[in-house]
Formats: sequence, structure tokens, C-alpha cells
Amino acid sequence: MSVVEQGSSLSNDELIEIRVSDISHFLRRSRRAMLLGGFIGLVLGVLFAFSKSNEYSSQVTVMPEVQSKGGGLGNLGSLAGLAGINLDYISGAGDAIRPDLYPNVLQSVPFALDLLKRPVYSKEFKRTQPLGAYLTQHSEGTFGTWLSTLLSFGGSKQEEVSDPGNSSGALQVTKQQDEQIKEIQGRVIAEYDRKSGIVTLSATMPDPVVAASVAKLSLDYLTNYAITYRTEKARQQVDFLNRQVANSKQRYQEAEVALSSYRDRNRSLFLNTAKIEEQRIQAEFLLAQDLYNNLSKQLEMAKIKVQEETPVFKTLGPAQVPLKKSGPKRTMYMAIGTLLGVVIAVASGVGKQLLNSRK
Repeated sequence: MSVVEQGSSLSNDELIEIRVSDISHFLRRSRRAMLLGGFIGLVLGVLFAFSKSNEYSSQVTVMPEVQSKGGGLGNLGSLAGLAGINLDYISGAGDAIRPDLYPNVLQSVPFALDLLKRPVYSKEFKRTQPLGAYLTQHSEGTFGTWLSTLLSFGGSKQEEVSDPGNSSGALQVTKQQDEQIKEIQGRVIAEYDRKSGIVTLSATMPDPVVAASVAKLSLDYLTNYAITYRTEKARQQVDFLNRQVANSKQRYQEAEVALSSYRDRNRSLFLNTAKIEEQRIQAEFLLAQDLYNNLSKQLEMAKIKVQEETPVFKTLGPAQVPLKKSGPKRTMYMAIGTLLGVVIAVASGVGKQLLNSRK
């Protein structure tokens, strides 16, 4: 049995004939090279697998409150929800910061910068330090950092920002911060299940305690972000009414003192001009009193509105310190290395045989 490959422009002398016996003979002849390539690939796979530190994952599951203010689509919104389509942004029936946008919040640069400043306790170094300092200290002992330092001949240049005076007003990060931001974005992941409405936050770190701390800090940031966004307008109204109430209270007290002082000074006078002046001061007092009372009521209503607008996050599964590592999969790396070694050895043998046949 043979397999013949013939091109459209090949002559009879240029036919390439490959028999199954040739393939088996080639494999038997190349078994040493295949074993050697597989062994070398296995060794490289072992070195690569054990050069990567252990990774630990911690998860938090929460059920956020979704406020619906009533849209005009009726049952169409429910039917669209069953199909996985969200029509809240069309009808204006939902929040602008919807739960399906929470993963985007945790992939933002401000979140990563805020998280890098948070203190965490590491089991590896037995102390509390900012997350950015922990990541830097942990990466100093890795093979990749040692190789990059060796290639740069041990030189360390001071990082500079493009706009030291920040005249543009834009956010600026250094090269080291940019690398850590990308690392945080790869290590902290949020997923939203449209059917159940559950948000799952997952943090993967080289230290189990740090992983649990980062998962909890991510939930805290997300909760504060949603609460601040939802209640920002109501809180601004409360701040405005607080200033107005303080001013109206001072005006009310001044009018009260002025009315009492005038009555004390003109207790026994019965002139019409004195009565007119008293009525004017009393009207000013009543106006200030009424204004103060109305603003005080509005302030209390605004405080109640802030409480009503504050979303509730029900934690279903809190952050736990993982007991088992989640990676790396060293067996997979070793198997891939061995397979690549065998493939390279076979390809090299085929290339040599084709070259010799052409010669």
C-alpha cells in the first residue's frame, strides 16, 4: 500500500511516493531522537512549571439590589429578560449603573490604582503592606524578573512621567504602575449571571490570605462605587439643604432677637408708628420662622431619600482563605513540553530526510 502525491506540473521523474512501511521505518529509526526530544521538552516543561509560583483563588458571591422605577414596555421587558435582553436602558426603568456593568468597574484603572494602595497581610512575608509593594516584592524572586534584570545588565532607571506638573489634568501612571494595573486586571475578575442576578468576584493571588483580602476589598470598592453613584444626587441635595437650614436658622434667631428687643424697648408705647414697626419686625420673624421650618422638613425628607436610594448588597458567599492552590497546572505544562519536544524531533528528522533526498 502506498500514498502518491503528484502536483499538476510534476513529471513522472518528480513523483513523490510515500509508503506506510517508510513511515514506520522512519519512526523506528528516529525513536532515539524522539525520546531525546521528549526528554528535553519534559525537562524544559518541568523547569517552566516549577518556576511559576502557586496561585490561590478566593471568590465572593453577592446579590445586588436592582431598583426599577417602572417603564412603559409592560410585559415586553419580562419577555426580553427571559431571552437575555435588557431593555431598561430604552425605557429608563433601571439604574444607569446596572449589575451587568460591574465587571467593567472592576476592570477600570481607578479601581486598580485604589486597590494597589490598600494594605494586605501576606502569609508569605508575615507582615502587612500595600498590595503594590507586595506584588513588587513577590515578583523580585521570580525567574522572569531575574531574566529581565539580567538582560538590562542590572541597570535601574528612575521612572519619569510625561507631565510632571500635570497641566493637562489627565491621569498619569508610571511604567511600573501600568504593569501592576494590567496584572490586577488579569487577577481580579467579576462575572454577572443574568438569570439569577448574582455577581461573582474572583481574586487570584500568589498568597491565600492576600487573595481573600483582595476579594473582600474588591467587593467593598464595588459596593461603595454603586452606593456613591446611586445616592450622589440625593447627597448633594442634603448638603445644599444643610447650608440653607444653617443660614435660615441664623436668620430666624436674629429675627427673634430683634423682635424681643423691640418689644422690650417699646413696652408702654401706643403710637401707631411703633405698632407699624413692630408688625414689620414680627412679619420678618414669621417669614424667617416659616422658611426655617420648611427647609428643616425638606432636609429630613432628603435624608430619607438618601436612605431609600442606597442599594443593598446581600452577600451569599463571603471571601474565604483558600486551603488548596488553584494553579499552576504543572502536569499540563510538562505534558505540553514533552509533546513539543517529540514534534520538534520528528519535524527535524523529516526535514533532514527531505534535504538528503533532494541532494
